[in-house]
Order: sequence, then C-alpha cells, then structure tokens
Amino acid sequence: MLVTWLAGVLAAVGLGAVSAAGSALRLSLGLSAGALAWATSSITAVGALLSIPAGWWVSRFGAERALSCGLLVMSVAAAGNAAAGSWGLLLGSRLAEGVGYLLVFVAGPVVLTRVTEGGFRSAALALWGTCVPTGLAVAAAVGGALASWCSWHQWLTVTALGPLVMAGVLIAVLPRLPRTVVPCARRAAGDWNGALRLGVAYGCLCLVGVAVVMVLPPFLTEFRQATPAVAGTVMAVVCLGSAFGGLAASWLLRRGLAVAALAPLGIVMPVACLPAFSAAFPLAVSGGAATLVLVVDGLLISAVFAALPTSVSRPEQIDVANGILNQIGSVGTLLGPPVFGLLIATAGFGAVAAATLFFGGVGTILLLTTARTSARARAAAVLRTFDAPESGEPAGGPELLGDGDGRQQPHCTGP
Repeated sequence: MLVTWLAGVLAAVGLGAVSAAGSALRLSLGLSAGALAWATSSITAVGALLSIPAGWWVSRFGAERALSCGLLVMSVAAAGNAAAGSWGLLLGSRLAEGVGYLLVFVAGPVVLTRVTEGGFRSAALALWGTCVPTGLAVAAAVGGALASWCSWHQWLTVTALGPLVMAGVLIAVLPRLPRTVVPCARRAAGDWNGALRLGVAYGCLCLVGVAVVMVLPPFLTEFRQATPAVAGTVMAVVCLGSAFGGLAASWLLRRGLAVAALAPLGIVMPVACLPAFSAAFPLAVSGGAATLVLVVDGLLISAVFAALPTSVSRPEQIDVANGILNQIGSVGTLLGPPVFGLLIATAGFGAVAAATLFFGGVGTILLLTTARTSARARAAAVLRTFDAPESGEPAGGPELLGDGDGRQQPHCTGP
C-alpha cells in the first residue's frame, strides 16, 4: 500500500514541478504568466479529456502494469521538460507527462482496492486522497530549496528520477493482480449512477480547493498588503491543510466511522471562507480559516475515494468508475480558478464564500446521498443473501465484494 501511495505522491511532484521553477522558467524562455499557467495546468487537461477511456484501458491492460507504465512515461516526459528550449516544446512534454499522470491516478486507487479489504481498504483509499497536496508541498519545498543551488534544467531532471526509480520498485514488489473482466448476465441501466454522483462531488470539491489556493495569494498581497514572504508562509500552511484533512479521514474511517458521517462537515467550508477572505480579521485568523477550508476539503476528497468501491455493483467496474471520478475531477480543477476569478471580478472577495457554499454544498450533498444509497443497497443485499435458499438462489448465495466500510456486497460472477 505504501509504495502505491508514494507513486501517487511522486506523480503529484511532477504536477507541481513547473510551478516550483516558475520564475526561472519565465526569465529563461521569455514566457508570460498565462503561458506558464498553461504549461502548469496542461497535465490535468489530459485527464479532463481522457480519464474515462483510460479507465477502460486499465481494466484490460492491468492496473499494476498501468501504474508502472504511467511512472515511466512521466519520467521520460520530465526529462523532456528539462531539455525544452521553447514554450512549444515545454507544453508538448507536459502534455506527454499528463498521459503518465493520468495512468497513475486512474490505476493507483484500483491497485489499492485490490490489495486491501474491509476497513483497511477504506483507510487506504482515503490516504490516496492526500497524494496531490503532499506531492505539491514536496515540489514547492524541495524546488524552493534547490532554487539557489541549481538551474531549472537540473531541477526538472531531478523530478524525472523519482518516477523512474519508483516504477522499478513497483515492478518488483507489486503482485500480479488478477483480471477483473468477469462475464455477467445483464447490466442494469443505472450501473454508473453512483460513480457519476461521486464524480460530480469530486469535481465540485476539487474546484473549491484549487480555486481557494489560487485566489488566496493575490488576496493576501494586494488586498491585505502582506509581503511575499508572509504570503508564501501562509500558503504553505494552507496547502498542507488538505493533506492533514486526508490523513484525518483515513484515521477516522480506519476506526469504523462511516463516510456518511464525514459528509456534513462540508458546511464548515463556506463559513470558514468568511473570515478567510475578510480584512476585518487579523491575518493569522484569516490564514487559519483558509487552512480550515482546505482541511475539510481534503477530508471530503479522501471520503470520496473511500466511497468509490461502494458506488459500483461489480468489481470489474472499479477501473472505469475511477476514470469517471478523475475525468470530472480534472474538469473541476480546470474550471475552479477562472470561475472564482470571474465572480471576484464581479462581486469582490466576498463572493468566495457564496461560491464555496454552492459548489461545496453540491459536492457534500452528492457524497452524502451516494454513501446513504450504498448503505441501503448493502442492507438489501444482506437480506437477499439470507433469503437465498428459499428463493432459489444457490445455498452459498452470490459472491460478495468487500467494500470500504468492511461490509460486503454481491457482484455478478457469471451468466
């Protein structure tokens, strides 16, 4: 489990690698702020377009092989980033890196689902939700520390080594997982409803988290007149809040708390946005409130991953369900900054709380309804299992798939 999580963290380091060297890249290649932003976000653009097809491909290729393959692609593409001499070459190598990033983040949760079970599976998937904030924090910290010691070419070369080494480790330690494509007699029309609800929930929560992180620095420096050093310190703490929230979710779920019990915490986000984006409070209070927003956001994102196994009725659907999750989440990540920026330009920073209430509320409600629907489905499945001998079901009942809450649900094993 740990090596799979580290693979996700290293992939997220690649996501934040260009931002960590942003100033040097702009000076060296003569890039505008917009061009640098495109180079930074192009990785997630690939996921916004291709996550669902990637889910189908992973189900056929094998999740453990797709995970290693994704890291290898990221390593080669990161070397291309380091050698880029123009914006076009940098953008092309970043798009190629996005293909590897996509494979890692589609295959990673699938691997965790298949090598864990019961409550431990729920905790492992919640921990996966901390990969991105942890990786971004590592990229910012290490990239910043190396800025005075090496060039941006050398820094981006360093980011190519981690995925290469981790791909070898995964090939050596991960077991060969069985195929999940199992013949089934019929497919219900609503097979993907749970995954779609979770995907929209994930997209809304990603939108809020990324948007808050993007709009907070200009608020601190332009509206609160904080120095760049102070703003940087506040942002480092705020970004780590998401990772701490994910760790808290993993800890709580491992101890038996249901996903549905975590969802109502979403109401904290818009409330905390009020002091976070207000000049009426001391800067320390505003920074603490913004950190709380990201803590809850990270906690709910981890809860979404923990709920993934319960959103489908058969194990062979996990790959595509995770593709749905990543595709809608990537769309939310892309839309967050421009949507919040437009609202702020229209109504000021007070609109952040209103936008967070809307998008965070949608995400929270969908997470809650999906978790409760899954719980009712499990209860019905248990009753059917007990009644099976009288209703013509074989005495052993349907084969059961352990879910993230440590319970079991039926899945189809043949015609």
